[in-house]
Amino acid sequence: MATATEAPASTTAEGPTSHTQNQDQLSIYQLMALVMNDVRDVGKNGFNEHQKYKFRGVDDFIGALAQPLRKYGVFMMTEILDFQVSVRGKMNATHMRVAFHFYGPAGDKVTATTLGEASDTADKASNKAMSAALKYALMQTFMIPVDGGSLDDGDRDHPVGQSSPADSYAQRLRKPAVWNNITALTAMHTEAKAEGLLDATVYAPGGEEIMLGELIVARGTTLRREVAEREERQKKEAADVAAQMAAEHGTGTVHVDPESFRPHPDGQDFANQAALAERRNAVASLQEMADTQGIGNSGVLAPDSGHPDILSAYLGRRLAELPAEGEDELDGFVRRMRNGWKELGPTRMALAEAEQKGLLTTVIPFDNDHLMIKDVLGVRIKALEEQAERTNAGV
Repeated sequence: MATATEAPASTTAEGPTSHTQNQDQLSIYQLMALVMNDVRDVGKNGFNEHQKYKFRGVDDFIGALAQPLRKYGVFMMTEILDFQVSVRGKMNATHMRVAFHFYGPAGDKVTATTLGEASDTADKASNKAMSAALKYALMQTFMIPVDGGSLDDGDRDHPVGQSSPADSYAQRLRKPAVWNNITALTAMHTEAKAEGLLDATVYAPGGEEIMLGELIVARGTTLRREVAEREERQKKEAADVAAQMAAEHGTGTVHVDPESFRPHPDGQDFANQAALAERRNAVASLQEMADTQGIGNSGVLAPDSGHPDILSAYLGRRLAELPAEGEDELDGFVRRMRNGWKELGPTRMALAEAEQKGLLTTVIPFDNDHLMIKDVLGVRIKALEEQAERTNAGV
């Protein structure tokens, strides 16, 4: 993705040198006129697939002149008059003034001097600057016809000083509202795909060259991983809070007189929002805000039981109920079944859910074997009922 700019050629001429062999030869002036008469026009035959523009390359001009120059015995020698090297961010830039000497059989010559400028991330800046200088030296010295009727037309369509469509995508991508937003990245990927620009080369924020599609996908992957890590961390923290509350109170619920219990207004609002939430990250956000506001230990009426409870404990249960991203129905059911495995009420609810969803005869791994869900839950409910009877009997 180098850029190049060139100045118009300047031309000087010298007469026959002291080693001229044949003064009867045509002069370089006459020969160059003949070359100009034979040279063909050069159109925009090149096409940049990455940035979607047409161009005239230096090879096109060399190809147009190669046969006429050979035909009339004219050859060229290159001389670098001066050059400068600088650094532009991650790019190496080269500016040079180049003289191109055209010799004829009589030994006389004409010199065209042009300027070349180019940038590159590696070691090709000087090569590209020389090619740019040669292109305009050939075009202007021999007045090679171009499409559109003027040299200005060719300059306007050259990528120098212009932003390609892919570059505009890269500029939009760097904006925080897009760079940190998965939805915006997905929309940009769809848009770039429709315009055929996913394979276009752009510069990543670090300066390295990368295809536009790869850059968008890589950033989206990073954001999704960060979200997953944050959700996993919040889930673990919720489980730790629930375990602490259970250790302090014996269960996750608060044992108070329901008649005299008054839920915390803000805490109850959080619990109600969590009950309506359909995504795990929404509950995780409520959990984070509750901790920030210091109401995680406030009393609420748990929406799932209708009994007094601790907000953090309910949010932890609600977080465990909601499916993870990409989780199918069976995986979600098994996860909820395991979460309520130690309590009779949730296990009975799991059996009712399995019947409602037609999962009773679905086989799942259990205790080094594979059993139908109805058998797994049936055995577990019986065990919990017997445990409850022993507890009530004081055994």
